[in-house]
Amino acid sequence: MIDETTAVADTVAPDRAAQTERRRAACYDLLTGLPNRLLFREQLGLMLRLARRNGSALAVMLADVDDFRRIRHTLGHDCSEEFLHAVARRLESCLRSSDIVAHSTALERASGLARLYGNEFAVLLNQLAQPGDAELVAQRLRAAMGTPVRLDGVEIFPALSIGVALFPGDGDDADTLLQNADIALGLAKERGKDQVQFYRDHMNRLAASRLELEASLRHALDGDEFVLAYQPRVDVRNGQLLGTEALLRWQHPTLGLLAPGGFIEVAEQTRLIVPIGQRVLQMACSQNLSWQRAGLPPMPVGVNVSALQVGRPDFAQVVREALAQTGLEPRWLELEVTESMLMHDTAAALRSISAIKALGVRVAIDDFGTGFSSLTQLRDFPFDVVKIDRSFVARLPEDRRTAAITEAVIRLGGALGMEVVAEGVETPAQAASLLAQGCHLAQGYLYARPGAPEAVEAMLRAPALAA
Repeated sequence: MIDETTAVADTVAPDRAAQTERRRAACYDLLTGLPNRLLFREQLGLMLRLARRNGSALAVMLADVDDFRRIRHTLGHDCSEEFLHAVARRLESCLRSSDIVAHSTALERASGLARLYGNEFAVLLNQLAQPGDAELVAQRLRAAMGTPVRLDGVEIFPALSIGVALFPGDGDDADTLLQNADIALGLAKERGKDQVQFYRDHMNRLAASRLELEASLRHALDGDEFVLAYQPRVDVRNGQLLGTEALLRWQHPTLGLLAPGGFIEVAEQTRLIVPIGQRVLQMACSQNLSWQRAGLPPMPVGVNVSALQVGRPDFAQVVREALAQTGLEPRWLELEVTESMLMHDTAAALRSISAIKALGVRVAIDDFGTGFSSLTQLRDFPFDVVKIDRSFVARLPEDRRTAAITEAVIRLGGALGMEVVAEGVETPAQAASLLAQGCHLAQGYLYARPGAPEAVEAMLRAPALAA
């Protein structure tokens, strides 16, 4: 006869095993074996209750693997998963061996590591003696990324951006601490990545104001609040107007006319720069065609484009549609890109710019001389125009070293068949120096400030500029 106690035990044991397995599947990340967001939040809540009872401090850290999208694109799905697994092991190695794994049944441990999702990890530090201890741990996490991860013969150097929120100063509950750590993480990434940022009170106000600004930008798109100012490009020898650059402005309903410095960063972070850029492209093409239909001499109009626009596979199609919708001939449109955006993904940028050139559109490299791979870009990219950055022009003619650099750029651009335009010309002495070096095209306050389309039309009709 089977013992009833044994029978019950035999029944209960599989049930408990199944419950344990379900618990593990629900609470742990399959890739790294670390606690997931669900378990981390559960742990954080329990740790907070202990911290309030004991009067102790704790820290919540969010660590994001920088440039993971590029790494995943380079390595592919399987290798990028191996890469994340390697990063997780390094993070674990920075904590004491007895404290690495955070279990729901071992909440007395001093710290825990979790993978929240994707390339974001979380660290919970309990019983902090002082806030500086969290800084030491955070820097230790960063230092652990100092050597490359080798996968399939490729060396990948990981880097971390880390945001930190402290209890009780930065929040009294799990949601607030996670939110504030995330705000700090966002600022760390904005400031160049690969760094640690602690939460500060003003960050919340900043985050709120950015949300408000984002909403306003969306309304501005719907309400046609964006306008363009045009800065003339002239022939230094006679002042003749030979082109313009379209500059974005926001006619805010309450704040008045805003320059892009007040909103362009948020537009790029929220990717609103893509539809805004498309609107600017259509407006500039339409205005240029209006000048031509009014009997004015045709000239190119320059439009600044962002890295997000150039990096999109459909960007050439967007340009083609803007030309088709407005009726402007491609040769009268000039797209301006900066050195820095070309360095982000050179191969993709070259494909995009080559596709644009195939349409018959001109391409200019803007702010030339401020990046780190200028000569390579001039060699490899099919630019029509190179624009000397205003930071060089401002030192002319007094600074001989700067004069030597600008002269070299002017000669090099000419040898490569490119037009050379000097930006930010403000004095006759600067203009004379550039002309002596062989630069015939310039824009700046010496000739005209950015203005409405009517101001450009007046300059085009002026008799003195007809020669």
